[in-house]
Amino acid sequence: MGRKSLHWFKGDDKKMALIFFDYDGVMVDSLDAEAKYYIESCREVGVDAVKNKADMALLSEGNFYKGLRDRGLSDDDIKKINDIYATVKKDGRFLTKAFPEMFQLIQEVGTSFPVYVITSNISETVENRLKEYGVTAVKEVLGADKETSKEKKILSVMDKYPGERTLFLGDTKGDMVESAAAGINLRLGVTWGWQPPEVVLAGDPDYYFNTISDLVAWFQGFLDAQN
Repeated sequence: MGRKSLHWFKGDDKKMALIFFDYDGVMVDSLDAEAKYYIESCREVGVDAVKNKADMALLSEGNFYKGLRDRGLSDDDIKKINDIYATVKKDGRFLTKAFPEMFQLIQEVGTSFPVYVITSNISETVENRLKEYGVTAVKEVLGADKETSKEKKILSVMDKYPGERTLFLGDTKGDMVESAAAGINLRLGVTWGWQPPEVVLAGDPDYYFNTISDLVAWFQGFLDAQN
């Protein structure tokens, strides 16, 4: 399944791990809701770059917002869409099913290592969901409102922790591609999110997981290996 050992940074030069989690598809089952309201937001702006759920998943095979630009949207169009989208998320219509075990895992990992959430979603949306599940151990949520490139967001955090080993967890090929470009040491892919397993695996993750229980067990081994 993977190429690297759980002891990937043990030894005399042991360093702290810097952990990055994606949000959509990893912590919440959100594709249906995201697609429905993003499409509506696009229509309100007068563009049709996203027509269906398949478009949302396809755009996530790379950087989501670069994909929108490649489809002819301007930065101004994207800002208008995201502003409308952010409003929808506050008015009670937007509902996504959470994976409670993932929020518990993030809290546990965050008590031992610095944890950041890197997402194409709106930062406030994710922050509110973390609060809902009592997650206090996340250092910061970096959403599309702060920067649309996941690679750049990852690098901006890595600059604060020079020399630290890094781990990224995501559910799309795009997550794997952007985290690799940022130089992440260990990339984990999950297959219960926005894309089918074969698409996620096309991003060449170091490990992949088909169930949350398998991921939780792996992280327990990971945490134990650092003690």
